[in-house]
Amino acid sequence: MSDATYQVRVSGVLPDELIEELRDLTVSVEPPETVLHGTLPDQSAVVGLISRIHGLGLRLIEVRRLPADEDL
Repeated sequence: MSDATYQVRVSGVLPDELIEELRDLTVSVEPPETVLHGTLPDQSAVVGLISRIHGLGLRLIEVRRLPADEDL
């Protein structure tokens, strides 16, 4: 599987420690949510990101794989 672009929505604002870990993704705050947008290398990276969000007690709203032709 090749890289794919994802959009991940989380309720609230992410802690600074997680934002630092996600420097390869675009992080934007769209109150009352934070949106992560970017390319992840494989399915295990997606699962790892979801696990990290869950481990911090954050509420995951949506994970969406974007079409290859959709711009960032």
